[in-house]
Amino acid sequence: MDVSGEYLSLKDSNPIAKGGLRLVFPYPGDPSRLVKVMRPDKVASRYGDEGGTLFRRNRRLGEYILFVREIREYIAAYASHGRSLPFVQRIRGLVETDLGLGLVLDAARDSEGNLAPTLAKVIFNGAFDQQAEEALASFLREMLECDVIFADLHERNLVYTVGADGKLRFVMIDGLGSSTILPLKSWFPSLNRRSKRKRIERLRKRVKGRLDAFNAGTPMV
Repeated sequence: MDVSGEYLSLKDSNPIAKGGLRLVFPYPGDPSRLVKVMRPDKVASRYGDEGGTLFRRNRRLGEYILFVREIREYIAAYASHGRSLPFVQRIRGLVETDLGLGLVLDAARDSEGNLAPTLAKVIFNGAFDQQAEEALASFLREMLECDVIFADLHERNLVYTVGADGKLRFVMIDGLGSSTILPLKSWFPSLNRRSKRKRIERLRKRVKGRLDAFNAGTPMV
């Protein structure tokens, strides 16, 4: 689904974020949205004729398997709960760009209209107060109680944002969906729940480590 019928030129723009596999750009002319595209260098090294494995080169969906996983899980969550989940970044659709297919999402922003900081940055800036701690606890509780599948959970893919209701909350901006070939977590809810518990425990340890480092005067970047 193309959200606008537009063709976006992004090559000459600077991304506002760079992940392991994707670049994030502002949506031209619409500050309420963002566009995620695959990093050309990673596409060449992982899916190209020279660097990619035979399995990846022959995969029908190619590098866009990541988009499919996110969209599929987003739809599954909507089907289960009858609404968009407030702790998952809202997906708006797809758009063609000069860097390939782009995934369009709502831009998560803070109370001043800036792009929402990650949990890592909140801690680094000394802003992880009681309100933020409670918001994180709420996110983790909601994440565990729902049947959504997460491929990854860490302090850099959670952002502290103002929701539509005006309340501060943590929202996941990456890592949605299953990264395995066999969808075992969707077949066995107990397996999914156990996996999420382990990810939550690892996140708590990482958060504690960052807080300890901050309190010791050596905040982690």
